[in-house]
Amino acid sequence: MSSAEYTIGGVKINFPCKAYPSQLAMMNSIVRGLNSKQHCLLESPTGSGKSLALLCSALAWQQSLSGKPVDESLSKKTEVPLSCCCTCHSKNSANSDVHQRTSHHFSSPSTPPSERNGTLSGSQDSPEKTTLAAKLSAKKQASMYRDENDDFQVEKKRIRPLETAQQIRKRHCFEKEVHHLDAKVASEKTTKLNSPLGKINSISPQNPPGHCSRCCCSTKQGNSEDSSNTTKKDHGGKFKIPKIYFGTRTHKQIAQITRELQRTAYSGVLMTILSSRDHTCVHPEVMGNFNRNEKCMELLDGKNGKSCYFYHGVHKMSDQHTLQTFQGMHKAWDIEELVSLGRKLKACPYYTARELMQNADIIFCPYNYLLDAQIRETMDINLKEQVVILDEAHNIEDCARESASYSVTEVQLRFARDELDSMINYNIRKKDHEPLRAVCCSLINWLEASSEHLVERNYESSCKVWSGSEMLLNLHKMGITTATFPILQGHFSAVLQREEKVPSIHGKEEAREIPVISASTQIMLKGLFMVLDYLFRQNSRFAVDYKVAIQQTYSWINQSDTTDHGLLILSKNKKRLRQKAAVRVLNFWCLNPAVAFSDINGKVWAIVLTSGTLSPMKSFSSELGVTFTIQLEANHVINNSQVWVGTIGSGPKGRSLCATFQHTETFEFQDEVGALLLSVCQTISQGILCFLPSYKLLEKLKERWLSTGLWHNLELVKTVIVEPQGGEKIDFDELLQMYYDAIKYKGEKDGALLVAVCRGKVSEGLDFSDDNARAVVTIGIPFPNVKDLQVELKRQYNDQHSKLRGLLPGRQWYEIQAYRALNQALGRCIRHKNDWGALILVDDRFRSNPSRYISGLSKWVRQLIQHHSTFESALESLAEFAKKHQKVIAASKEDRKSIQGSEPTLGGACSKDSTYFLEAASHLSPEYAMEGKAKMCLKLPYPKMINKSPISKKEKSMKSSTHLHLVEKIICSEMIFVMLQ
Repeated sequence: MSSAEYTIGGVKINFPCKAYPSQLAMMNSIVRGLNSKQHCLLESPTGSGKSLALLCSALAWQQSLSGKPVDESLSKKTEVPLSCCCTCHSKNSANSDVHQRTSHHFSSPSTPPSERNGTLSGSQDSPEKTTLAAKLSAKKQASMYRDENDDFQVEKKRIRPLETAQQIRKRHCFEKEVHHLDAKVASEKTTKLNSPLGKINSISPQNPPGHCSRCCCSTKQGNSEDSSNTTKKDHGGKFKIPKIYFGTRTHKQIAQITRELQRTAYSGVLMTILSSRDHTCVHPEVMGNFNRNEKCMELLDGKNGKSCYFYHGVHKMSDQHTLQTFQGMHKAWDIEELVSLGRKLKACPYYTARELMQNADIIFCPYNYLLDAQIRETMDINLKEQVVILDEAHNIEDCARESASYSVTEVQLRFARDELDSMINYNIRKKDHEPLRAVCCSLINWLEASSEHLVERNYESSCKVWSGSEMLLNLHKMGITTATFPILQGHFSAVLQREEKVPSIHGKEEAREIPVISASTQIMLKGLFMVLDYLFRQNSRFAVDYKVAIQQTYSWINQSDTTDHGLLILSKNKKRLRQKAAVRVLNFWCLNPAVAFSDINGKVWAIVLTSGTLSPMKSFSSELGVTFTIQLEANHVINNSQVWVGTIGSGPKGRSLCATFQHTETFEFQDEVGALLLSVCQTISQGILCFLPSYKLLEKLKERWLSTGLWHNLELVKTVIVEPQGGEKIDFDELLQMYYDAIKYKGEKDGALLVAVCRGKVSEGLDFSDDNARAVVTIGIPFPNVKDLQVELKRQYNDQHSKLRGLLPGRQWYEIQAYRALNQALGRCIRHKNDWGALILVDDRFRSNPSRYISGLSKWVRQLIQHHSTFESALESLAEFAKKHQKVIAASKEDRKSIQGSEPTLGGACSKDSTYFLEAASHLSPEYAMEGKAKMCLKLPYPKMINKSPISKKEKSMKSSTHLHLVEKIICSEMIFVMLQ
């Protein structure tokens, strides 16, 4: 289909096809928001072309700022500054440089609020922008004059001449910031660094006089790097074009977005994709290691005489324009293509992607990279005056709360204490390690003392909860206060330094490598200091947003020897003893997502939140603390006849179906739901998705259906696949492929049934178009676990602050979480304009109380929903809907077969052309496509049979008369042209 051009808000947007009304509405909202620097909250149903509208409008707006083609803007790579010899980089380089960069990770509570709020200094998010670039550029220059084998040489350790300021700056960022990103992401919030909001150099000396004009020493600490990551103006004083940070939930969704970008006129945009080592590391030794992050650190440090030769090859593809010269990389690429190229060139894709960010116009990443202060700092992401697009943002509130939360186990604290104790015993930086050990000891003692007062909640589970203000009092008793916390930050910064200065024989200072605490202890302390920073910040402003909880459970662990604690029993193999041990966890839970959003709100150019399932939308502004001036709930692009939306409140035997906890425990409910699902499978062909509220209910239903024989009956009709809880990604992908194959290559069975869970992997971001999801069945309403402690505390928090802060009451917040999960599950069906399918909501509450339970559904679902009083009436309506659409599909397939099966006799010459035009016409509208197909059938009567008898003279005559074919082709083409007018 030909492309189209739209001018919206003065911005010319090239679109790959004629835009749907919902796409035009979305592009209009985005351009308005970007022009006026206003935040946008946009809901557009899945399958309505949301991604194309996002990409085209945002990139066209960015291009309009320069007036140049998108692939030419910002094309010149920023030069890496040379080493500086000014007084500020010579006299004090050995001392001030190290301390300034180490302390900037932490903030002092004495920082003025004006420096920590929306208009904060660049030091907050800008830790040495050019460090990695300088390192790679130096490597590239050196490789021109050295043999390539030099890349494998390990740098000498131990005693070496004192580093210059620039070398310290490069090495420090490389060792201290880069390595721990993936370990933190992989551990899923058990590791947290401190927040960059309000970061100042609490223990660094003032800049000395004699600043040079070449470097940016004369500016405020940290601001010197803002210009390298797009601020208001570049070095020439011209307006600097904002970058676009495009965040979505998973790497799989990023792959879908880049495929959409390939379809557009903006496919040549300078881009990069940020991801973890799990997705990008290509070193054989690291890939086979359980902890890739630690193994990577060992290679980069040159331990055991080994080095990472892939890292030394980053310069081979780290330039944007050089990268585009490689095959397959001249247009929008996916992370897998970068990984493949990295293997071929022996260059590290992980560090290449980070280096490409410097000159990229658009950066794709999981959106926790943008929300989490820890990852932003590690990945050197500066969001000041940048455009932030968060796609699939229905989970953004949960993600923001998790970004400002932290949990640590008693075992982790004891390990850290023992390691710090070892450092002290060996007299290694004793004055810095002792205060940190004291912190660990104080927390361990407090945990032990508090464990005597825990309140039992469930079987072998107990807890105790403190408010943020109460925890500050407890910390005060431990000696951790507003006054002492900055000092502790200074000690922690000092122990991270891998080298210290010692006098040499010749009178010059030299750097000596000394041991540092392990990566796991560093990560634990960084997480602890991050959450303490939030608690102490701005006169403990955020303390009311926190709850601190000690949770205690029990687990069985293997022991080689008996101990005095716990119950010991002998295992079956009679070789090991098992001990029942208490497991205590200290949780710092942030209940207000606005805490994490305060780091970026008021600082970015604009925030655009989009999803197919944002409804209900009223909670976002109050929860995130962001004013969304521009809001949109777009309509779907499909016709009403393409989707069947109905609620069913009773089963085949007439029993009421209300999926509350009490009812789901009964055999009557479980049997009735099973009979209903079997009937739907017998009625709807191809693929069916069934979503349940929890894994616990899934296991109960499976167990019951296996015992009654219903599971066997389901398997007679369809291949039945169950979503696994947890497990490896590769195992999940294999199950998913089994589902697709069962539908594509169906034999005796009619497609497949995939039984999954709301909020699981299947319900989030996966594409089940066409036959892969002809029906979605949802059982019940997926409310969060009401007994979960965090859910309970969040409800109480919202009730407490609903009037003062405008938050939704706890009950409304609780219900909204269920509707968003339900809308996500329903969105797996209907993935494009010509798709069709049924949405079946099984629960009597939808019919009995529609004002409460229907209002939370997406707008397009609300408009089409029908309530069925009996199961029979619902099944009859569903069967009629399915029969109608399956007939259309069958007729379409027969037409295609007759065209493909015809020999090149009369009309055969244009069969391919006519098929192509029909497919193009089908994108205009279903009715028009069918009308056109009917005309084709009338005009082009293809033979139904092929005559396999000996060739007659008449047939020879026809074959020799090629001009007949040309005439037929001309007629065919003219007829199609008229049809498409």
